[in-house]
Amino acid sequence: MTKFAAFDRKNLLALRTEMEAVLAKYGIDSNLEFTVGSMKFAAAEVEIKVSAKIKGARTLKDSLLEARVKTLGLVMEKNGARLVRYDTKKYKMPYIYEKGGKLFKTTEEHAKILFAA
Repeated sequence: MTKFAAFDRKNLLALRTEMEAVLAKYGIDSNLEFTVGSMKFAAAEVEIKVSAKIKGARTLKDSLLEARVKTLGLVMEKNGARLVRYDTKKYKMPYIYEKGGKLFKTTEEHAKILFAA
C-alpha cells in the first residue's frame, strides 16, 4: 500500500495498479469486470473514472460493433487481428482493433480492407 503526500503522474500510476489489482480480486467473487479509466488530478485530490460490467454480458458498444460489422459484411477476426470496438463519436477513425496485444484505431475504409469476409 502506497502512502501519498501529493498527487503526480508517478503516484497515480502506482494508484491505478493497486486499484486494478483490488478491483480484479473483487470482480472474481462478484462476477464483474472493472476498468479504471481517466484520472484528473490536482495536488490534493484526484477524480477517477471506474466502470464495471457483468462478465460475459453484451453491452451497447458490443451491439453497435456487431451491427456495423454485419452491415458492412466484415468478419470480427482475421489474420491475427480482432475488432474490439466501434465508437460512433469518432467519425474519422471509429474502429478499434487488437493485434499482437496492442490496440490500433482505423478508418472505415481500412477496416473494410483488413476485415473483408
